Amino acid sequence: MTKMVADAETFDYVVIGAGSAGCVVAGRLGDAGHSVLLLEAGGRDSNPWIHIPLGYAKLYANPKVNWCYSSEPEPGLNGRRLFQPRGKVLGGTGAINGMIYVRGQPQDFDNWRDAGCDGWGFDDVMPFFKKAEHQERGADAYHGTGGPLWVSDLPSRHELADAFSEASVRLGSPRNDDFNGATQEGTGYVQVTTRKGRRCSTATGYLGARNSKIKISLHSLVRRIIVENSRAVGVHYANRAGEKTAMASGEVILCGGTFNSPQILQHSGIGPGDLLQGLGIPILRDAEGVGRDLQDHFGIGLEFRCNKPVTVNDLANNPIRGALALARYALFRSGPMSSNGNYSNTFIRTGDHIDRPDMMITFMAWCTGEDLKPRPFSGFTILAEHIRPQSRGSVTIKSSDPSEPPAILFNFLQTEADRDAAMAGLKYARRISQTEPMRGYIEKEISPGADHASDEALLEHCRNGGLSLLHPVGTCRMGNGDDAVVDPRLRVRGIDSLRVVDASIMPTIVSGNTNAATIMIGEKGADMVLADAKLH
Repeated sequence: MTKMVADAETFDYVVIGAGSAGCVVAGRLGDAGHSVLLLEAGGRDSNPWIHIPLGYAKLYANPKVNWCYSSEPEPGLNGRRLFQPRGKVLGGTGAINGMIYVRGQPQDFDNWRDAGCDGWGFDDVMPFFKKAEHQERGADAYHGTGGPLWVSDLPSRHELADAFSEASVRLGSPRNDDFNGATQEGTGYVQVTTRKGRRCSTATGYLGARNSKIKISLHSLVRRIIVENSRAVGVHYANRAGEKTAMASGEVILCGGTFNSPQILQHSGIGPGDLLQGLGIPILRDAEGVGRDLQDHFGIGLEFRCNKPVTVNDLANNPIRGALALARYALFRSGPMSSNGNYSNTFIRTGDHIDRPDMMITFMAWCTGEDLKPRPFSGFTILAEHIRPQSRGSVTIKSSDPSEPPAILFNFLQTEADRDAAMAGLKYARRISQTEPMRGYIEKEISPGADHASDEALLEHCRNGGLSLLHPVGTCRMGNGDDAVVDPRLRVRGIDSLRVVDASIMPTIVSGNTNAATIMIGEKGADMVLADAKLH
């Protein structure tokens, strides 16, 4: 054993990454009395915009709290690179996201179970959704109370969101006041992870004074996981104090997220052999699946000029109105700053042959560029989001330097089914806009514009303007085959005492915003770690 390792601190568990899942895992292990080192490459969540719900637009491209990744040129999107904000802060991307709480459909999880992931059916995961949750409306068959994660209604309604939902109803969508209840299909307002008008990330909910067994090390970039005799025994990392090593008497638990978990595994010698050999990284385990199966929701928007000054753009473009809204928030935790700007959804099926919703149409009370800077007029967006895509991409390291971002490739619109769904979603979003009362608020469709009516024109709009919905999953896929990275207990195949617990383990993407399911994975993963510790 080297002197560096001999001088290292030892903990029961080392958790890599203080994002949505990592904070859950560290919190639950600390609650159980175990010593935990929680390593986070970012800093504290002290930026005030993190905690103001509408403030996340200020974080979207802020390098102080955001890694600001970018994809490789996307072949299906005319070679465009897609901006990928990722949280560089305690709480991870859950500290800078839009806070929408949608779990996905029961069939999503039943499909995981049916594909061989025993223990991951909907009935299996529901207790962990409920365990995490403090539902503002109270407990029922689908919701829990008393958990660390607050799930709340938006503090106020919005007349444009009401018009969007009413137009959807007139097109045949049933009203639905709970997308996490008996069914996802229909139209209504979303719920969000806020507590009394402030963001409730898992850093806020799961880490605190009660967890004195947790040592949090910020600005700590993991260089590699230490593996001896096919067993993970510690982590080599660097922070502002220099190079460090921490040892784990129990397990090393990787919660780096869909981009960074495969990146860390590959830098540790666990990944595709040809890739590692080409970069001069010693191969500990040739695992072709590490970094494969990247999935994300594809989004394409219709933008409108509004004939009434009631949008978020009007706050951003009018300093007096913006200052009054901020003052109202500071004094009363109310008004537009206490909301997230994304008010309502309509879940639809894009074809009669599809058995459940595959498209989420979202009303957004703003109209912005890709950088989230509001356009200089009253405007809003209706966003079609394909939530059950077939296309698959990859995440791979580009060098032996752990500080260099990985290569991210989504391969959006790779299949005919994905292209058809995107165009069907756009057409339905346009139908909503042309239906009263939504129609009455529209001065003009500005993007793609009424002249984009044919399938060819709409597909080209998808290629020129379509975006990642920032819900990446799947790069450390759970399963039973040789190509799976982790088994159904989230243990890395071929390496003892090493697990991955985050969104990267999803075999297929859930049909909704992914943060809720990621938190559930953190709860279930922590439960597995504790159960296995008792057995051994």
